[in-house]
Amino acid sequence: MSIIVIDNQRVHYEVFGRGKPVVFLHGWLGSWRYWYTSMEIVAQHFRTYSFDFWGFGESRTNEMPTIQGYSNQVVRFLDAMGIDRAALVGHSMGGMVALKTALDHPGRVVRVATVGAPINGNSLSWMLKLVDRPFFAEFFARRSWLRRSLFRFFFGDSLDPEVDEVFEDSTKSTADTIRSAIHSMWRTDLTPLLDRLQVPALVVHGAHDEIVNPNQLQLFVHVPMAQVVRMERSRHFPFVDEAEQFHSILLDFLKQPDPMAPTRKAVTTPKPDPVPPRPEPPTLSINGNNHLPSGHDTPHPQSLPSPSRSIFPPGS
Repeated sequence: MSIIVIDNQRVHYEVFGRGKPVVFLHGWLGSWRYWYTSMEIVAQHFRTYSFDFWGFGESRTNEMPTIQGYSNQVVRFLDAMGIDRAALVGHSMGGMVALKTALDHPGRVVRVATVGAPINGNSLSWMLKLVDRPFFAEFFARRSWLRRSLFRFFFGDSLDPEVDEVFEDSTKSTADTIRSAIHSMWRTDLTPLLDRLQVPALVVHGAHDEIVNPNQLQLFVHVPMAQVVRMERSRHFPFVDEAEQFHSILLDFLKQPDPMAPTRKAVTTPKPDPVPPRPEPPTLSINGNNHLPSGHDTPHPQSLPSPSRSIFPPGS
């Protein structure tokens, strides 16, 4: 376990691997631990980081959390780690924070991946919205068994060795923290800002997500920098429900060339002596018209593919 102090507040984090930095951001009630398996897989090619948001897991805070505050924490974490630019991967609330950071600080983010993220806070389920009320927040906070049961339900029969620690970490947040986080998520809408996105984005959502409405994918259909993927057998945790496919998609995305990487300087070579132009071959003339017979016209060049790639089943 590693600890740093950011803005006079303790932050717990972990680091695996070597290479270009990738920072994983957890969701509401979570901690860095539920990214453990993903971090190990991605760490075979990159240096992976994850930390506990203030008020969750082992990171303590004296302030009420907000999406803006957590975005600031991401930037401050990069500063503390000496990281100039990194890829961000965020789940649920962490996905909203990752996208917010990419929109506000494009110079610090190479690319961003969101998983089951509420882009418009109104997409949260009614169950989470209830926690915005003090009575339900206190009720939820005082019953650790309820939080464990909720995580166990969404993690299913995962054999991940970190699952027990994930369940334990889910009980460490106070009523004020869990309520304030929901309050801020519900009232955040990044939709009007999506046309400002300057970095490549991977947007993943489980087709059967009961926590965040999968219709969030539709918001990115016309965003040029975004690639959207709906995972048909997944709920809120695609990296658990369809782990192998998810990690393959994520690694393919992370391995794409950095769009802001400096290009190699071209090597100048002497120009060859000019070659006299060859005469054009005669044009085939049929019936006095200078074109090929019908059915053999020169085909039009194909349009370049759009930078946005959508993966949806027919009729979605």
